[in-house]
Amino acid sequence: MTILEVLSLSLMFVGAFFLLAGSMGLLRLRDTYSRLHALTKADLLGFGFVVLGVMVSAKSLSEVLKLLIIWLFVIVYSSLVGYAIAHQKRKRGDA
Repeated sequence: MTILEVLSLSLMFVGAFFLLAGSMGLLRLRDTYSRLHALTKADLLGFGFVVLGVMVSAKSLSEVLKLLIIWLFVIVYSSLVGYAIAHQKRKRGDA
């Protein structure tokens, strides 16, 4: 294994750890806001590390740019969905 492969796998494992931690927060925490906070933060960080790991092993600049665009979409839409869920929860008076 080359150093780039080791770095790539390490970043992906760190990302998988954060994704697992976010999932555990979803199962363990009680109220919607705490679950939402744990899940959105950990998933964004976890997905970011996974994407960085894949970027390290990418063969071309176009692959890296595609991964960056996907990552930006996930950041934007994860924030929007988190806001929409929290807004609807508060609007219904379940806060």
